[in-house]
Amino acid sequence: MNKKTELDESPLTKVIDDVSEGINDAGIVFNSEEDPAIEESNGKQAVRYLLWGLLSVVVNFGTFFILYHALHLNYQFANIVAWFLGVQVGFWVDRIIVFRHKSNTAFREMLAFYGTRILTFLIESATLWVGISLLSANGTGSKVVGQILAIVGNYILSKFFIFKNKH
Repeated sequence: MNKKTELDESPLTKVIDDVSEGINDAGIVFNSEEDPAIEESNGKQAVRYLLWGLLSVVVNFGTFFILYHALHLNYQFANIVAWFLGVQVGFWVDRIIVFRHKSNTAFREMLAFYGTRILTFLIESATLWVGISLLSANGTGSKVVGQILAIVGNYILSKFFIFKNKH
């Protein structure tokens, strides 16, 4: 085997190729002639979910930080506003980029998306309440713990319930 072949087959090269292929394949989202039930690896979706999901996390954290820390508003109010804006960004990112879901039922999916996000919002709110009100912990640290729990739950609910492609 020559050195070029060894380099081309390295595990790191394969991972980079797989990730970039998954991210760069967004063209099928806009091609109405493709089959909407195209299956791809769970790993590619998970990588896109984590990378693109950062956008909704930034919106969520940024809004929370501004309202709670800069404007000194109540942490629960700040969290509700941050949650709403983060969910709206998350819906469109998940639908178009992460799960590449095509259907004519975007509004119904949005309602279901918000419905499942209410569950993870309650988990996050409970985490903030325990962290801030009961343990007198840092608000940002409590928010991080709540977001981690919400992110895991949101991925599972989105993949298997909201953007599930039907064969």
